[in-house]
Order: sequence, then C-alpha cells, then structure tokens
Amino acid sequence: MSSINNSYEYYQSNQGLLSMLNKSKKGNPLINQLLEKNELEYQRKMESFGFGSTKGNDKYKKVETAANNLGDALASLGKEDLYKAESGKEYDNSVLIKNINNYVAAYNSTISALDNCGGSLKNSFSTEFVEAYKEKADALNKIGIILSADGKLSVDQDKLKAAKVDDIKNIFNSASAYYKSIMSSTSSIDTIINKALAMKSGTYNANGIMLN
Repeated sequence: MSSINNSYEYYQSNQGLLSMLNKSKKGNPLINQLLEKNELEYQRKMESFGFGSTKGNDKYKKVETAANNLGDALASLGKEDLYKAESGKEYDNSVLIKNINNYVAAYNSTISALDNCGGSLKNSFSTEFVEAYKEKADALNKIGIILSADGKLSVDQDKLKAAKVDDIKNIFNSASAYYKSIMSSTSSIDTIINKALAMKSGTYNANGIMLN
C-alpha cells in the first residue's frame, strides 16, 4: 500500500474518531480545533503532491482515468469464463489474448500519465507497479510479458499465443497476488485523487464527509 494512501487513511481514521468525539461534546473548542487542524494538514499534504492548480489537477484527473481503465482491463482478465471453452466447443484463446493486450495498453497509459505528473504520486505508484511485476517476473516472462526500462510492459505476441492457459490464469485470476496488488494500486490512485480534488473544491465538510 502506498504512503499516499496511508496518509489518507490516517486522516480518515482520525476524522472518524474526532467526529465521534465532537458529536458527544458538540461545540468543544479543542475538538473543533483538532478537526480543523487535521483537515488543513491533509490539504497541505495533498498540495505537496501537486494538487491545487487547474493545470496540475488536470494531470491528476488523467491519471485517475487511466487507473480506472487499468482496473477495468484487469477485472476483465479476472473473469473465470475467459479461461474456459464454450460448451461443446474447443477452447479459443483469441479473446484472452485480446484482453491481455488491452491490459498492457491500459497499464502503459497509466505509467505515461504518472510520468506526466511526476512528483510523489508518480514515484509512489510507479514503484508499486514495478514491485508487483518483480514478484511475478518469471511467470510473466514465461507468457511473454516483459517490463521495459521505462516502466512500461511489452508483449512477445508469439510467446503469449503459445502460452498455456493455466499459466496465464495463475497470474491474472482475481485471487492471485499480482491481480490483488495491481487492483489495490489502481483503487488507491482513484481514492486519493478523487478525495483530494473533492476536498480542494470544497465538497467536503469539516468532518471529512462528502457533500452531495
């Protein structure tokens, strides 16, 4: 889990506790001050990552969109039906291959978006993606998915087409460590950017609760 996500969880957990205290001791100046202090510190933390300016925020929104697309592509690879033959038919891996290529394209788009942002967000999540790959490097290389020096993935199409379905499934099924790691990172990106931009735009109240 990223240090960025931890900062939000720290903020969120403290807001929950302080909100509960504030509810039982409404109007307590000290508790009100703590609530305001925590929110201000969190906003400053997010600003240190680049949130605030319209130009900077647009870049982060592109990261969020790319990460959501990556999560969707990975979710498609986690579906059991993708690894089974249709009833009465011989298994055809063409749909599986297409989904893997879609995943790699979405992965690379996310890396590009992070690179464009730079700073702590890029460093944190790029590291998470690399670490997830390294943990399954042998298995990924075996099916033709290679990590390049720029942090992006490339695919040996011949090797991928010749790979055993079970070898691919072991990497991309929804219970695998790789699947969970990448999905956790995409979810963290979405959460942090969404919450930070919402707070920056004033759609959170003093207790950290989203206003409709």
